[in-house]
Amino acid sequence: MIYLDINDIIDLHNEIIKEFWWLSWIKDKQQLESILQHIKNDEYYSNIVQKATHLFFWIIKFHCFNDWNKRTAIWSLWMFLEINNFKIPSLFVKLEDIAIWVAKNEITKDELKKIIKSIIISFWYNINS
Repeated sequence: MIYLDINDIIDLHNEIIKEFWWLSWIKDKQQLESILQHIKNDEYYSNIVQKATHLFFWIIKFHCFNDWNKRTAIWSLWMFLEINNFKIPSLFVKLEDIAIWVAKNEITKDELKKIIKSIIISFWYNINS
């Protein structure tokens, strides 16, 4: 499994912000580092679905950045899946509403895990059929 490091996420966030003329800064670097370390623990997160769910959910919930946390979570999940050979078409569109649901506490982490699992299974089904 290939993992993102903290500089990947911060750089990605800064690129997103720069595109929209916002200031770029991280609010809680230690919290972001914690998220990234946790997904490397195979005892707690044994598969790509669990790791992807944790990454996406907690970037949104912990507000590691002063702004654009949902977009950073979407892009981080995309990058994490891409570097692990999950190139899922239309992933951004699929995740926009889901990111809002997470931020508004409209879905739980377990529900998010089911959604991410279904997206990944659909991807595998489509490339193998």
